Amino acid sequence: MIAFRQQEVSVRFLISVFVAALLAATQATAEPEAIEFSDLADPLAVAFDDPYAAMGVDMLNELKLLVQSDEKLAGTDLDEETRTRLEVRRTAAREVLEANGHDVEALLEQRWDVARKRQSARMATNPIFDGVEVSISGYIIPAPPDADGSGFGYLVPQVGMCSHLPPPPPNQLVRVRLRVDQQVESVYLPVRVSGLLRVEPSDETIFVLDGESRMLSGWTLNAETVELPDG
Repeated sequence: MIAFRQQEVSVRFLISVFVAALLAATQATAEPEAIEFSDLADPLAVAFDDPYAAMGVDMLNELKLLVQSDEKLAGTDLDEETRTRLEVRRTAAREVLEANGHDVEALLEQRWDVARKRQSARMATNPIFDGVEVSISGYIIPAPPDADGSGFGYLVPQVGMCSHLPPPPPNQLVRVRLRVDQQVESVYLPVRVSGLLRVEPSDETIFVLDGESRMLSGWTLNAETVELPDG
């Protein structure tokens, strides 16, 4: 009976080794999964009710005026003229918001909760792509090389991001680890990068074209290939 169990364990071990080898071989020969930058954000973190998103610039400015007036009126060192002016401004902003169908109290009550959710939506990475071979297109911003000579860059979805345009959110900024033989030809040419993607946060300040830029990234991509997309 003991010998039979030992034989059964040995068979199971061999099967598990075979399955593991088969999975490894399949993964090694599989094509990288083509993804977009929008896929990199955690879909659960970005799916929340944001009452400010559709308000428009004018209404957001009125809400901002109301909040600023409230904050200043909370002070104790205001003269009567300043206090009266702020109260008039606050009342006018509230009336404009209410006339456009906005629940002012609800907007004020939710602002800190929505701010936290917005921050989470910027930072949270999509867990299904951690440790996956992917292919993604964008523009690489060169970064200083590592101590071993391997290069680095940051993949962004649009030309000019991090210099003339704001950077993408951290969960959509990809730090790319390049091999020694890989070169970035131009920050203005689109490239397609394929390799192993990892959730690996980094925070680095680099010089980009006309000044320093903080590169806060939630991902690292170990590049196997860097090529121009098919025209």
